[in-house]
Amino acid sequence: MKRLILALIVLLAPALATAAPVDKTLCVFDPSGAHGDIFKFAKSYQAAALEWGVRFKLKAHTNETVAKSDFLAKKCNAVMLTSLRARKFVKATGTIEAIGALPNYAALRKLIRVLASEKATELVTKGQYETAGILPGGAVYLLLRNRKTNTMAKLSGKRIATLIHDKPSRVMVDEVGASMVPAEVGTFAGIFNNGRADACYAPATAIKPLELRKGMSRGGGIVRFPLAQLTFQVITRTADMPAGFGLSSRKWVASQFKQGVKMAKKAERAIPKSLWIAIDPAAKPAYEAKFAQVRARLRKKGVYDRRILSLMKRIRCRADKARAECKK
Repeated sequence: MKRLILALIVLLAPALATAAPVDKTLCVFDPSGAHGDIFKFAKSYQAAALEWGVRFKLKAHTNETVAKSDFLAKKCNAVMLTSLRARKFVKATGTIEAIGALPNYAALRKLIRVLASEKATELVTKGQYETAGILPGGAVYLLLRNRKTNTMAKLSGKRIATLIHDKPSRVMVDEVGASMVPAEVGTFAGIFNNGRADACYAPATAIKPLELRKGMSRGGGIVRFPLAQLTFQVITRTADMPAGFGLSSRKWVASQFKQGVKMAKKAERAIPKSLWIAIDPAAKPAYEAKFAQVRARLRKKGVYDRRILSLMKRIRCRADKARAECKK
């Protein structure tokens, strides 16, 4: 009888472990707090994580700096941040937001799928940290108070509201000869709307909640040319999570790609056609060349990860072999 009981314990042990997930805390940055779309996504993620052995308590943050600080202070075991902030923990996945590196959502989807595979483990981990999921947040566009300032040459001497902690954007502002107006996530909209800056950059999803149409109300507009791809990333401490959690999490979040893009495209469709500014197709190669220069400069400075930049280039070239960079 004792042998039978021991055999049953051995057989049931995996099931018992699955039935008792560990309790962890996930800090979630969403500008709209607990009522925002990102936090709503986090609730779905919370439910899915039970299958990977974790019961998350969600904590909403409207201030990304505070969310990051809480994670560093170990007040939460995982955190959901924009790729801009996530780069501090895992430089490779933070490089996804590299300027001009992913021209459309199809390219972003391919990259996320690659990074969700088991073979990409080295790219999604750095030291004690791991990127456990990447969700699209929408393409980032240039917003102008005066639509006549619609070329790089015309941006020279103009004022651009630039996030203080966003080094790549500071370099880009310098490259086009513009001047930086220091801003934070919570202040750049006001700076743009009240005319203290001639331009700013943001995804379409930020336009309505931050009332950015005010800044474009007198002859302004949005340049329809993605500067970068914003993503929201789940960052964990690998040691805090059950074995295999990161891979299961990345695969699940990658499967939710359409949901994230749906939010971005909905916001883009809501923008009046009159506000969109088309660029001259003949000028695209020059823009792409300038973006490439900026990426190379930031790679040399150690801001961008060389491996991810190479991977994104392969994705661009497979989609469009006619690109100038693909002929080299």
